[in-house]
Amino acid sequence: MKKTLLALACAMALVVGYQSSVFADSVEVTLSGTGSCAKCKLKQTDACQNALKSGDTLYLLEHNAVSKAFHKNLCSGTANITAVGSVKDVEGKKVLVATKISLAGDVAKSEVADKKASGDQTFKGTGVCTKCISKLTSACQNGIIVDGKLHFLEHNDVSKAYHEKVCQKSTPTVVYGKLTEVGGVKKITASKIEEGSGKQSKVDTGKKKVPASLTIKGTGSCLKCALKKSDTCQNALTATINGKEKLYVFAKNECSNGFHKNLCSAQAEIVAVGTLAEEGDQSIFTPTSLKLQEKKTLTGEALCLKCELKQSRTCQNAIRVSVDGKDLIYALDQNKVSRSFHSKVCQSTVAVVAQGTIADINGKLEFTASEISVK
Repeated sequence: MKKTLLALACAMALVVGYQSSVFADSVEVTLSGTGSCAKCKLKQTDACQNALKSGDTLYLLEHNAVSKAFHKNLCSGTANITAVGSVKDVEGKKVLVATKISLAGDVAKSEVADKKASGDQTFKGTGVCTKCISKLTSACQNGIIVDGKLHFLEHNDVSKAYHEKVCQKSTPTVVYGKLTEVGGVKKITASKIEEGSGKQSKVDTGKKKVPASLTIKGTGSCLKCALKKSDTCQNALTATINGKEKLYVFAKNECSNGFHKNLCSAQAEIVAVGTLAEEGDQSIFTPTSLKLQEKKTLTGEALCLKCELKQSRTCQNAIRVSVDGKDLIYALDQNKVSRSFHSKVCQSTVAVVAQGTIADINGKLEFTASEISVK
């Protein structure tokens, strides 16, 4: 009899415990914190799904109709949100079944205040991929064209999450962030990116044009005399981009024709400003300005932009020169001379004398070295 009563008591306790657990899970709670995408931002799921970090606890939001409708607010960035619903445990993870999700507080005002406090700027323009559209990098990276000028976006989590909107197409875009200079290159470090208003540009697969004015530099030569790739004289420029050579053929306009005397009988380091179009496998550059790079001897300290200065995602040589008490950083082209010297500066610095040419590209001091020697 005692055993029977004991078994009954245990069974009742289990039932009560189970009911209490179910009741606790079904209690409606209100949680506030940072909302984000569990795939794009947190890399915790294979598909897009809302997530909410409240305090030290991360909640995955069940992919119901309420959560799906709200996802557009989080897929390209993060936001302060408030969610109402019930919490349950699924395979050791906290899952919130939301019945209501909203942006926490007066977000528009708080974002403006945060941006003013943090020094963020607002950039409105056309979002592009610097590889697929602009043809300036060997890997996909976001850029934004503002008033005809291309700005690179730092390849952080915010930028990566937005990239699918601009890869292979251009999109009206608004970027919130800080304008910084990395290795002499002006970049925007984005804290938030969103689609802007306006009609989305169509991608012409036959011929892609970038309306922005671009500045490129490299070795200018004659397509006929030096490169043997044409039956008639025509200017061309070979640039080194991310360690790979790329050939730009110059359209025959007044600017290009007038400059040809500098390249017909010899090669020269030049800087070109103009617009770029892709015609099949050929990059056609229509110049509005062409000039020879200045020859210069640099005496300073050679170092690595990545290892020493933390200003690049990949190793690249640079030379730091002190002028009137101010340090100037010259980023070196990744040509053979620079690459063969890199082992001397990776993880260390060394005093050097370098011969070559300099160019100021959108505020970035660039140096094409023909010779580097340890001082």
